[in-house]
Amino acid sequence: MTTRLLRCAVVVICWMLACSLFSFTQQPADLHSADTQIISEIRDGNQLMSNLEYLSDIIGPRLTGSGQQIAASKWAEQLFRNYGLTNVHQEKWAIKHSWQRETARAKIVAPVSRNIAIVSAGWSSSTNGNVEGPLVYVNAASVAELQKYSGRLSGAIAILESPRQVDSPYLIDHAPVAFPLTEPTIPERKENRGPEPFYKLRAKFLKEQGVRAILRDSANPHSLMRMSNASDGDYGPGLLPTAFLTHEDYCLIWRLLDRGGVKIELEISNSFSTEPVETSNTVAEIRGEEKPNEIVVLGAHLDSWDLASGSTDDGTGVVTVLEAARALAKLNLRPKRTIRFVLFTGEEQGEIGSHHYVEAHRDELPNISAVLVNDTGASRVVAIGIHQNYADVEAVIRILAPLSGKLNLLEPKISRTFGSDYAAFNEVGVPGFSCIGDWAEYAATQHTQSDTFEKISKEAITQASQVLAGWAFNTAQYPTLLPRVAIK
Repeated sequence: MTTRLLRCAVVVICWMLACSLFSFTQQPADLHSADTQIISEIRDGNQLMSNLEYLSDIIGPRLTGSGQQIAASKWAEQLFRNYGLTNVHQEKWAIKHSWQRETARAKIVAPVSRNIAIVSAGWSSSTNGNVEGPLVYVNAASVAELQKYSGRLSGAIAILESPRQVDSPYLIDHAPVAFPLTEPTIPERKENRGPEPFYKLRAKFLKEQGVRAILRDSANPHSLMRMSNASDGDYGPGLLPTAFLTHEDYCLIWRLLDRGGVKIELEISNSFSTEPVETSNTVAEIRGEEKPNEIVVLGAHLDSWDLASGSTDDGTGVVTVLEAARALAKLNLRPKRTIRFVLFTGEEQGEIGSHHYVEAHRDELPNISAVLVNDTGASRVVAIGIHQNYADVEAVIRILAPLSGKLNLLEPKISRTFGSDYAAFNEVGVPGFSCIGDWAEYAATQHTQSDTFEKISKEAITQASQVLAGWAFNTAQYPTLLPRVAIK
């Protein structure tokens, strides 16, 4: 390239850069004004606690496919309509069976006699009435290691691991995280993850060998039960009756087993729907003024486990999304892009509802700028997790800049984690972000009988609502769609 051409190129580049910076620098003043209105409206006019009290106390726990979950979906749909949103609807999908918890009781009958507390794992099958059997620790990490138990498990009650380490749930590290200069990775989609995983093969082996039930460690302090699935998120009955013990009772049977033989008596009874059951994701929009086909998604999950009211997981997420929708609609700020609000179901069984959403909206994935999910419990938001979407660091910092000082936000966290509905979007290359919370007690109460309304801090979820609404509006106003890797 000649010197003259080089100079011309430099002039053109500088002019383009200046125009780009000028167009962006016109936005912060507008964004500051809009964000100030958003923060004030949510501070002064929010309906957070009344909505959460209704969801917790009147509707209650919301297993996917249950009557309570369906009632919650209808309630949220009506609130979106009351708030003046558009395109409010249910996007339906089906599960194999709904599940109802019934009887679960257990007792050590030898070498001591002692009642122990158990709860069925989600979608656990039932025992054949009251059963008794020797406790056996099946210590195997591969199919080959399972073979040493062949012929030794008929009639047994199995445990599959030593007691877990239970650390203090009251410590959270919010130290700034350096951004590693490595390539982003996208996890493989669930249907493409290779051969059948070991835990499935192990369950089949145990059933074939005549195991009567599996007992698992809740791994929580203070006798709190932690709920999870007995099946693999397919909404079919688990291969074997499965129940959780308190960590204290699990440690007890472990110590007794170390001394010699242990016998357990138990009964597990649950019921399933005879036919598939319809569920849905609840969707509403504030339509964009300039680029209505480009979309910013704000989400949470409406389903919960059933040991308590599901107030923190994820009732708080639900009501903060509803509040963000209410405030933005009332303020009539007219975003450039469409802001879409989605309340997913099936999250607790492996983000099933969000995977259905991604499949149903495959054609518009290239037009989704980003997704932010709030699933943090009774927390204020301290940062946005961007999950190795490295190309979005600068954009997210700019988007949050008008909010950061007002709402005490830290820099975005870069590390990839899994565990809520943002993951389904990251799997296909759409930037999926999460809220990072500061409520340390969530680590102990999540999925337990302690997930109740009394844990809620109005101040915390008010701030979370302000972050959600501000992020959604500012992302809708951003000069471009947020960068992403190729859509899969």
